[in-house]
Amino acid sequence: MQRGLPSRRLTPQLTPPSRARRSAAPFRRPTHAAGSGPCRAKRILVGQLAVLGTIGLAMFLRELPGLRREIRIWRMIGFGAGSRHPR
Repeated sequence: MQRGLPSRRLTPQLTPPSRARRSAAPFRRPTHAAGSGPCRAKRILVGQLAVLGTIGLAMFLRELPGLRREIRIWRMIGFGAGSRHPR
């Protein structure tokens, strides 16, 4: 080596970890800022679907007595599945 010139290698060369070592550790995605990212969006979507499902079920249960009444009226006037007894 000559005097006055820096050596070519200023930092030690790091070798990448072996394949076996990389596969042994579980894969982790990089963390996002707190409260953001695809996991939060998925949770919001699932929450919205749960709310809509609950509202739909409540509306159906609230209308059930009226539907039963309508079906009884349809049976009384003969408005069923096809005409069973022609007049």
